[in-house]
Order: sequence, then structure tokens, then C-alpha cells
Amino acid sequence: MGRGRCALGHVIAVVSGKGGTGKTSFAVNVAVSLCALGERVLLIDADAGLRSLDIPLGMTDSLLFTYADVIAGSVSLKEASVVHPIVRNLRVLTAPATEAMCATLTRAGIESLVRRARDHFAYTIIDCSAGLREDILCFAAAAGHAVIVSTGDQTALRAAQKTSALLRELGVSDQRLVVNRVRERLIDEGASATIDGAMDLTGLPLLGVVPEDRDVIVCANRGKLLLLESRGHARRAFLNIAHRLRGERVRLLYGIRGKLKGTY
Repeated sequence: MGRGRCALGHVIAVVSGKGGTGKTSFAVNVAVSLCALGERVLLIDADAGLRSLDIPLGMTDSLLFTYADVIAGSVSLKEASVVHPIVRNLRVLTAPATEAMCATLTRAGIESLVRRARDHFAYTIIDCSAGLREDILCFAAAAGHAVIVSTGDQTALRAAQKTSALLRELGVSDQRLVVNRVRERLIDEGASATIDGAMDLTGLPLLGVVPEDRDVIVCANRGKLLLLESRGHARRAFLNIAHRLRGERVRLLYGIRGKLKGTY
């Protein structure tokens, strides 16, 4: 998924098979981390009806037009996407307020939106809804790259495995796993899968590991950016993942080894 020096940007669908994995927090914090590394990023909320990216970004009253408006031709991508008030190289495009507003969307329309995003941004991160509706499958297929976010819970890992299989059927072969909200104590007690176990269960290569960190929840609820407000292990983990998405070699537990020394 590294960008190298190619002219076109990368589009990455962030998906999960079930709720509660921290997928939206992951999408937000990796997007902000990529911006901190100098990349121009578009963050798309593809969760129609439950759109929530505005809350952790502190942009609750800022997002008006949606990706459906762009696809319909009512506004341009530039007009609909809003610059973050602090991170100026981050733009945010929200989802329609109801699923019904997506009823007329076509695969061709979604593919056109993704092409425009790829032309104008180094990275486009699409925060998909938990589970895979038809419109979400279209976004993932158009992106061509997927990050599957799971916790170490058996139910989440099984859902990740099934999600991966479905995406492969759509031709999305470039898939990576992120194990989120990792709690070493639960792994030690046998109540959560080890990282190796998570990889074996899902059959996916690992992009990164993010430890459980209260700062993630606190910052999200307050509309504050973790990268600016925290010095915790999750912040470091998101930066590590951003570096890897750019094609850089970063040790898996760089900067967080003391927190997760026994997770394998």
C-alpha cells in the first residue's frame, strides 16, 4: 500500500465484520497521522444513517454536503469536502443522513467518486459501516485496498475472516489486518487471541497492532485529536501504521513494546 512516487493516490477501505472494533477511531487517527507525515488526505464517512466521523474530528456543525451529493453532480468533490479546522491537509466528506438517501446510488457512481478522490489526494480513507451493505461493497471494490479492523475477540476475528472472504470474491486481494484495542492482560488469561493467533484465524497479513488506551475514547468524545492531545501508546501505534501505509519499514511494536511485550 506504500505510495512511493506514483502520480495517483491510494484509496483504502476501512472495514470490520462487526461493531465495537474501533474502526472509526482507527480511520480518523490513521488519516490524521498521514497528514502529520505531510500527506494530503481525504477522509470519507461511508456509514450512511449512522455517520459519526464528525464527532471525533470536532466538526459536528461543519459538514453539510455528502458523497451522495457529489455522485449526483449537485456539488463538486472540492465543494462538498470540508477542510479540518486544525489539520489543513485533511478534508472530510460525510455520508447521507439516512440509508434511504443512498437508494439511487450506483456502482458506477461510487467508482467515479473514488476515481476523483484518487486523482486529487495522496490517500483517501473510507470509513465503512460495520457489516457489508451493498453500497459498502461497492466502496470497497472501488478502493481495491482494504484494512480489516478487529479486536482479539473470537467473534470479531470470525467476522473479520468472513469479511475478508467476501472482499476477495469482489476482487479486493490487497487486504491487511489491524488488531485493535489489544489488552495484554486478557491475552495472558487466555481470554483474547494472541497476535499470531489473530493472523492464523483470519488468514490475513498484519498491518499493525493498537493497544487499548483510554485517551482514544476521551479524545473522540471531546472532539479532540489524539495525535495532538496524547503521548500514549495508541498514538504511537497509529503513527507506526501510517508510516507502513507509506511503504516504510517500521518494527511492529516500535514505541509500544513495553505496553504489549507479551502479545505473541
